[in-house]
Amino acid sequence: MQHDSTTPADDSAPRRDLERLGSAVLEQLRLLAVAGIGVGVIVIGFGSRLAMLALRLTSPSHVIGVQSDDDFTIGRFTLGGTYNLLMLGGGVGIIGVAVYQCVSPRLIGPHWFRRLTIALAAGAVGGSLLVHSDGIDFRLLKPTWFAIGLFVLLPALFAVAVGAAVDRVGQPSSITARGRTRWALPIGLAVAFPLTIVLLAVATIVFTLWLIVRSNTPLERVTCSRPGTIVIRGGWLGVAILGLSALLNDVNALM
Repeated sequence: MQHDSTTPADDSAPRRDLERLGSAVLEQLRLLAVAGIGVGVIVIGFGSRLAMLALRLTSPSHVIGVQSDDDFTIGRFTLGGTYNLLMLGGGVGIIGVAVYQCVSPRLIGPHWFRRLTIALAAGAVGGSLLVHSDGIDFRLLKPTWFAIGLFVLLPALFAVAVGAAVDRVGQPSSITARGRTRWALPIGLAVAFPLTIVLLAVATIVFTLWLIVRSNTPLERVTCSRPGTIVIRGGWLGVAILGLSALLNDVNALM
């Protein structure tokens, strides 16, 4: 009786592919949670709170107690409000890490120039989203140039911090990738800021589908080809230019 020696290998191939897919997805989630939530909470969450504190000290007294455009009471600091701000920062951090991973392989120049490019683009785009002339925030907070500068600087610093965190957390030698810390830290961060669980769930679905499509099509060759790279760089540059244009329009209206 003959034994088909190819059957075990054929049966194990899909299992190995599934294991590789699962490992890749889990590693991506670890990176999003540790680098994204960590940087978002610290830079966006605490950074925004510190910026608000600084503006409270520099703005006139009649601004205190006014309801901001984002439904915060200017000059009032509560535990619940601060926690919500930190949780929002964690969510922004996850999005920031995802965007950075899409863009960073297509950036040009030496390491420092890539960091500078990301910081300038993030400052322009983030600033255009935060600074607006049609509300009361930037018309009441003084000095105006200081308020604008803080909320342009914050997303720029966030982008630099995201790049550094992703590079560090993604290294096998990182302390965040060792032993129980590898799974305990991302779970702890997600549980501490539950809003991020929704974003991580969405990221799981998107990244899984991306890996499946990439493994069955020449998608990677297309996106990494010269025309594909030019399109991606052009799109990133276009977003930055639009953000800068919108920011300058708001600044001109405020100053």
